[in-house]
Amino acid sequence: MLEQAGAMFDNMEAMMDHIKKKVYKERMEIFQEKNADTLREMIGIVENAEDQQAAAAQVAAALADFVEARFSKRGKISGRKQMDINLYMIYFIFPSILLTKSACAEMLADAIRDEWRGRFRDSAQMNYTTYEELCGTFQEKIFGMF
Repeated sequence: MLEQAGAMFDNMEAMMDHIKKKVYKERMEIFQEKNADTLREMIGIVENAEDQQAAAAQVAAALADFVEARFSKRGKISGRKQMDINLYMIYFIFPSILLTKSACAEMLADAIRDEWRGRFRDSAQMNYTTYEELCGTFQEKIFGMF
């Protein structure tokens, strides 16, 4: 399941570097284009399941397993790296799932959030938001300042 999920975390550091509204919009487009098949697969697993809650939990666990395997050193992910991963999830993974406009998108996002909260330290308060809400939080330049 989700063999391509690993690619979602490629260039994570570069994607989060110096992120501003215009840059975020551009990077989100790139992210969605690059990961369209994986996002469709994730949503499809949930949509086509008899027990959609259980399927969403399985997808969430598979994604968390991948993150643990890729980023842990000696069985643990450092606090700094976990915070970077969490921000990446909030900026790219969750909004991309919600942008699919699937009836199951929020269920899947909830399952991933709950898996993260239970599995990873420093993630107990993690939550998600939509792409539109995130774009609205970026400050616009005022008189060329900021």
